[in-house]
Amino acid sequence: MRILFAGTPEVGLPVAEFLASELVGVLTRPDAQVGRGRELRPSPVAQWAHERSVETYKTSKSTPELIEWLTEKEPDIGVVVAYGALRPSEVLSIPRHGWLNIHFSLLPQLRGAAPVQRAILNGDEITGVTIFQLDDGMDTGPIYGSVTREIGARETSDDLLRALTLQSIPLLGDVLKGIGDGSLRSHAQDSQGASYAPKISKDEHRIFWDRPAHAIARQVRAFHPLAFASFRGERIAVLEAVKSDLHPELSLGEILVEANKLYLGCAFGSVEICRLRPAGKSEMSAADWLRGARISQGERFE
Repeated sequence: MRILFAGTPEVGLPVAEFLASELVGVLTRPDAQVGRGRELRPSPVAQWAHERSVETYKTSKSTPELIEWLTEKEPDIGVVVAYGALRPSEVLSIPRHGWLNIHFSLLPQLRGAAPVQRAILNGDEITGVTIFQLDDGMDTGPIYGSVTREIGARETSDDLLRALTLQSIPLLGDVLKGIGDGSLRSHAQDSQGASYAPKISKDEHRIFWDRPAHAIARQVRAFHPLAFASFRGERIAVLEAVKSDLHPELSLGEILVEANKLYLGCAFGSVEICRLRPAGKSEMSAADWLRGARISQGERFE
């Protein structure tokens, strides 16, 4: 098969590598400014394609030039992993078999931009990967196949996304083979039971201590490594936190140090902070942070 691959972040690289021998082109987002110096850098997928001399087109929208480039490739099929919208009908119709999207949920559940994070926030125990054909809707196209996976009790969104990406590869191989030899047909999604996973806003990263302990622990896992709180006016990234059944007497944000462990009061119990990263410093254990912080009685996270 002549395959086009569309993707941008690192999560797409295992799939791109799996397809490498059949790729006729890669579609990715334009170079973006990153880091404190705002240096312009190519996406991980663009860098991967450059290293393997795969022809690449960088864009964030449909243009006549993109249509021409895609058409020249004469693709049999396109495969999308975390690229973004490819909805204009003139784009979707170019590959002979259309575009496949690898979506990290069991559709029609959690349609949208952030299914992995939302699954963890919801406290879901089961998730999975669905491969479906793109259409003009938001993750509404017909389904070719799916696989399920349990969500670990302490698994972060990073961990889960990596695992789901690897799990998608054998499924993708089966789907491509079935489409190629005509033995596989898609089936329409059942819109009943559909739910949505909207894009994450930066405001959701901040921890508020008036939330239940289990919700804060999920928030830290879902937004790893971006969940944060404030202490002494400085931002601290909270990298690992677990619900604790100890110290329900703590007030909101109140700190308790016990046996080199860090507990914080919240609604309906407390959380134990296990790992964190103070502003301008490296990741460290709570015990290492406590040795330098010199906590006074009554201090609290804001």
